[in-house]
Amino acid sequence: MGRSISVAEGLAKREDNFLLLRVVAAVLVIYGHSFYLAPHGSAKEVFTASGWGIYSGAIAVDMFFVISGFMVAGSFIRQPDLWEFMKARLLRILPGYLACLLIISMVMGALFTSLPLKEYFRDPDVWAYVRKNLHFSSDMRFSLPGVFATHPHDAVNGSLWTLPAEFRMYVFVAVLGSLGILARRWLVASVILGLLITGICCPWNLPLHPDWIRLGGYFSLGILIFTFKDEIRISSAGLLSAIFAVYLCRGLDAYGFVFAIALCYFCFWFAYIPRLPRMDAWGDPSYAIYLWGWPIQQMFVHFFPELPSLANFALSSCTAIIFGYLSWYLIEKPCLRLKHVFSRKSPVVAR
Repeated sequence: MGRSISVAEGLAKREDNFLLLRVVAAVLVIYGHSFYLAPHGSAKEVFTASGWGIYSGAIAVDMFFVISGFMVAGSFIRQPDLWEFMKARLLRILPGYLACLLIISMVMGALFTSLPLKEYFRDPDVWAYVRKNLHFSSDMRFSLPGVFATHPHDAVNGSLWTLPAEFRMYVFVAVLGSLGILARRWLVASVILGLLITGICCPWNLPLHPDWIRLGGYFSLGILIFTFKDEIRISSAGLLSAIFAVYLCRGLDAYGFVFAIALCYFCFWFAYIPRLPRMDAWGDPSYAIYLWGWPIQQMFVHFFPELPSLANFALSSCTAIIFGYLSWYLIEKPCLRLKHVFSRKSPVVAR
């Protein structure tokens, strides 16, 4: 209970539980969606039923953006080269995403559509699903012709809405870094504070879709935590205090802000304080678990339409983890090796 560590000390150890936390968050998204996609059985989503004012899927996505803000800011600081930075970001997000779009539209869509295959592939919406979603804009496509049309919700992958926001956050860090703001902590704090105030008071002035404002706020908090990593200390006592503060603020206007701070604190407590089994050696399935969770849930709804929510969650989570590792080893990890192609880094000189 008395163990305390600064974020900088935790970062310097190069041993953390961030990967496990991302996997937990990806599975938590599937849990939250199970009550939406398979609304059967007596079980209730635990966070909503407990009066938290936010459901598990949103909490998980917020954790993703806090962690991403922290890590992406650190990535630019360690290698302040715009070309290398954006190349690394695109190689991390694009290959798995493109594979998911193509497999869903060309394979899953063909298997589950109620239309004749010729009619399905001639429908321009099939190709628009891939093309529009690759634009990383708010004008996304979530449905395919005749696919899951009889389900409670016909979207083939509703989780994709966060990816354009994530991409814009990468651009945000690239701009801050290229202007030299990211290296000056009080300057970056002033910029982010100004943006946060704008997002609260007049969000229409920000170049973000309204659904992305919250995500941008959490990403910015991650940047701030990296910027002030030497001053921020993490402990179990601090986490309990943050949770108690959230409890005291329930029903107040300040609740959302206190909850956000507590959630950020929890992310770094989980990363640095508990001694948990490491899973880094097995690869990183978290991104693909998130990408594939929703369509896998829809497949189980198709085959077992009366399956209770928790059963859908259990089956979908196990299947999504398998897909996650397949995607990591077959697509994501091989593509990440391309970071060294067209590299502007100086070759390492052996000593």
